[in-house]
Amino acid sequence: MAAGFSNTLRRRCHKKSFRLCQTVGGVGKTTLTVNLAYQLAKQDKTVAMFGLDPNGSLTLFCGLDDPPPEQTMDHVLRSDFDGKYPLFPVWRDRIDGVDACLGGLPLTETSQRLVLDKRGSYLLADALEDHPLPHDFVLIDCPGTIEHLHVAALSASTDVLITLKPEDKDMDAMAKLLEWISATRTELRLRPTPKIMGVVPNGAKNRAMHRDNLGLSNMQGLPDIMRHMQIQLFPTLKDSAYIANAAAAGLPLGLYRSGDPSNQIYKKIANTIAEEM
Repeated sequence: MAAGFSNTLRRRCHKKSFRLCQTVGGVGKTTLTVNLAYQLAKQDKTVAMFGLDPNGSLTLFCGLDDPPPEQTMDHVLRSDFDGKYPLFPVWRDRIDGVDACLGGLPLTETSQRLVLDKRGSYLLADALEDHPLPHDFVLIDCPGTIEHLHVAALSASTDVLITLKPEDKDMDAMAKLLEWISATRTELRLRPTPKIMGVVPNGAKNRAMHRDNLGLSNMQGLPDIMRHMQIQLFPTLKDSAYIANAAAAGLPLGLYRSGDPSNQIYKKIANTIAEEM
């Protein structure tokens, strides 16, 4: 949330680290990352986006070229990391304060290496503790399926944001993801415990399944489930060609189409993040 989820570590360097994660691939996690980074920058906050996805979606959505392996997150996730984060400035001709440390194919080998490293689960947390970034927030864009990169991201986070489409399979996957987060937090003995900041429904269409799962058909849906679990449910982002077109152009929606109503939802989430400082 992820996505994921920078107090970059409240327990370590007094910034906020958000792990933005998703239940399955293609539900808008990277889109959420770049739009939250932009909205926070509009509030004069500085943001570092970390791309932990081997697909390298963050690179595309930021309008950047694929970096060499030594200038990706693979460099950061090494036991001998020297603190020189390979950060690339993003959208500097339009707004200040946003940088990105990119993922990509090198992370496929990174994930395997983390399993064998005695500190593999904590390498990202170690990097942020030993070499604090000057940014106000770190947004960690996670892969679409749970693996060891997710573990490293969770250990480095203070909060988790989950985005999902209002599909039956996504609802089921979210339940399993929440169980995994709870079990992994306990297993790693993370203190303070990264909390679930909220859930962001994304890509909603005028379909019976979506209406039912969003609680719009007088049926139990996400609002009731989140209320019972005491997890904040953010407003729903509707399926939009403008959001997709902005991502393809390497821009946040706020720079691509500033008057689009979805920007108000991104702003609301960003305000919630900023208030957590």
